[in-house]
Amino acid sequence: MLLRTIIFCFPLFLSVSSQWREQCRTPDRRIGVCVSLYECTPILDFAGKIKRPVPQEIMQYLRSFSCQTGQSSNIDKVCCPPGPIVFQQQTNENQDILPKNCGYFSSNNRIVNGEDAALNEFPWMALIKYRTSRGRSKFLCGGSIIHKNYILTAAHCLTGEIISVRVGEHDLRTEIDCEVVNKTRKCSPPVQEVSVEKIIAHPDFSRQNLRNDIGLIRVSTIHFNEENIRPICLPQDDEKTKLFDAVYVAGWGVIDSVTRVSSNVLQKVRLPIASKANCSAAYRENNIQIIDSQLCAGGVDERDSCSGDSGGPMMVPTIREQINIVFVQQGVVSFGMTFCGTPGFPGVYTRVSYFMDWILDNMRP
Repeated sequence: MLLRTIIFCFPLFLSVSSQWREQCRTPDRRIGVCVSLYECTPILDFAGKIKRPVPQEIMQYLRSFSCQTGQSSNIDKVCCPPGPIVFQQQTNENQDILPKNCGYFSSNNRIVNGEDAALNEFPWMALIKYRTSRGRSKFLCGGSIIHKNYILTAAHCLTGEIISVRVGEHDLRTEIDCEVVNKTRKCSPPVQEVSVEKIIAHPDFSRQNLRNDIGLIRVSTIHFNEENIRPICLPQDDEKTKLFDAVYVAGWGVIDSVTRVSSNVLQKVRLPIASKANCSAAYRENNIQIIDSQLCAGGVDERDSCSGDSGGPMMVPTIREQINIVFVQQGVVSFGMTFCGTPGFPGVYTRVSYFMDWILDNMRP
């Protein structure tokens, strides 16, 4: 059943000959035969080795084995190859757009659940400023710097009148952010307020179930530095199916679900990953189905992301090149319960690895 779900979970308008075992051409140009999905050993063997969640490019590759011969339609038939399937990972032609120097964080980290973040601890954090109905300006969503001209955020944050994006912020109350470390006063460079050039929401975003809740903001050039303004890393091919037990989330969102008071200082929290089964069960009463393009975290000890954190990054410390530890963004804050941190109700995040091709396809140098 898993294989059938992978290949045929979306409507396919295919034509399949009524003749049994008609010859066909596989996606890798081999001559195969049209047979029932469950008679095709090479596809069954290949599907059985796929790690969950299934990467989008593999789902698309498997769907391309459906028989198409120009006559009647039968989506249960596949073009079965004569031998094993070898999937060649395709690198997106825009992969080199992403900065190589990414995800580096402050060396004086002091990660404690629900605490203020250290100065410059998460230098990729962004604040999205909106014009309210009363003509005032207000920060209502977050995002992350992934390129000198791009902010990654949630699609539901891309409504309303966006004025600008602020990067390099720590404490909203101060012009210059400073911190005393080992009796030495350390101050960050000024924040940068960049203008919005283009808003790109995922075309299949649904406000009803918040699926495909991901988007980009192209902004005027962000000037990186070694302190408070740097990009975060996005998942590489070998990190797309990597399993992790805990994640970090940061933002200036609501810190009290009752009073709805937001934080002036960047907050951080470490959250455990919640299983898809437990997360799905929690939201079933709300008629919300959790799918592979989403992941869940939190739901214990009143720790959670909250309103105002929307669009911000879910981050995982990751070893790259065997020696460097960098933060990789694996999720985008999407939604949760009205009362954040409700026990048994994890927060729901958009899975970044699932949308890497979409992200890269919509970026320009």
